Amino acid sequence: MIRRIRPVVLVATLLAALLPSFTLAQNFGVSPAEVRIDDLSPGEEAEFEFAIRNKDDISHTFTVTTYSPEEPERREGRAEFPDDSWISFSPEEIEVAANSKGTVRVTVAIPSNQEWAGKNWEVWIRVAPESMDLLVANCYIRFLVSTSRDVEAGPKTALIVGIVIGILLLGYGAYYFRRKAKSKHPKR
Repeated sequence: MIRRIRPVVLVATLLAALLPSFTLAQNFGVSPAEVRIDDLSPGEEAEFEFAIRNKDDISHTFTVTTYSPEEPERREGRAEFPDDSWISFSPEEIEVAANSKGTVRVTVAIPSNQEWAGKNWEVWIRVAPESMDLLVANCYIRFLVSTSRDVEAGPKTALIVGIVIGILLLGYGAYYFRRKAKSKHPKR
């Protein structure tokens, strides 16, 4: 009987030591819990904001990063987000005062490439407090992105096409007038 009590006492002691840290680590939250962007054309970007609410009596600094969940954790029909560099945060690190909230702007920019058209992806946004506690809890925002089937021709693409057409027209015009001038002055 004494042997059974020892493991119970050991578990109870560990829980008592860890529970205060666990409770302190849960004193923040994020909203919204899920963001969905549909019909984003490759070549375009979209923005949204989310809030971090610090419920603690002291200020905390939070870092914002992306997290790629494993396939069983993703929604059905969603693939892993192809490149985390397409997502940027402003700011990436934010200090939130006691009992207040801070706002982070998220920008997602999909490259202009037919390869990325008609896709459904999922990535999570991780908000983690910088803490010295043994146990640190993170909050996640589920970020669902769907691209449209059409690729947008961005302003750079239109400019490049316009320049190429202009050069071709100038070249043809120079050739045409040169040939015309030669025909007026035949060689003797």
